[in-house]
Amino acid sequence: MPISLAPILLAIELGFMFVLTWRTSRLAPAEGIIKPVYVYLLWVTAYGILASILGARGVYISKDILKLLPGFWLQLIPVAVCVFPVVLFDSVRHGMRRIADNTPWHWFAYFHGLRIAALGTAYKTMIGEFPASFETVVGIPDLLFGISAFWMAGKIKRGEISTKGFMIWNLVGLLVIVPSAPIMLQLGLPGPFQVFTSLPDARAVLTYPMSIASMIGVPLFVMINLWVAWRLWERGRTSEHGTER
Repeated sequence: MPISLAPILLAIELGFMFVLTWRTSRLAPAEGIIKPVYVYLLWVTAYGILASILGARGVYISKDILKLLPGFWLQLIPVAVCVFPVVLFDSVRHGMRRIADNTPWHWFAYFHGLRIAALGTAYKTMIGEFPASFETVVGIPDLLFGISAFWMAGKIKRGEISTKGFMIWNLVGLLVIVPSAPIMLQLGLPGPFQVFTSLPDARAVLTYPMSIASMIGVPLFVMINLWVAWRLWERGRTSEHGTER
């Protein structure tokens, strides 16, 4: 198996979320509010294990999947796994609010510093093991965002970032991946929409162990960007209207 940071990175991401949940349960204990978040995180972890197994078995690059234009929909699966429970269950939503409110902003910034792991795909591109088209449009912006995380953490610790500024930065973290990643993925996969035909093509993105990053690791970064931005926006509305739902 090729050497990859993807499994380690996924473990760190999930571990970070479990630590934040545990920390909140200690700092701001509230009966029954945090437990649903643990269940939610176990659900996401179970999906991560399943996605890893499917990637190892080559499911994502099988002919049956490739003919269905997976670039346009495949990565919606981890988004649905992460978002639907939060939308559907008040208990999960309340717990996620509490965790966001009790986590220092610079922790979130340093967390996104892990995105400098995109250096790995930059190196693979240089040695001809990763598609240059995907790296140029998706990988390099993601790497730059990871670098910016350390600058952002410093600004936060010095009290130089406003709520709006941090919310916008998180939205930028989302937009460096969406919608460019799914579009570039499909444009590099065999099929009627393939534009980038040089080898290696975008199948490298869905080949194990890189598939761990594309099917759960990177979507988790994006979902945490969205979560923090959502909570900051929600708190802004609360301060304006004096209510919170």
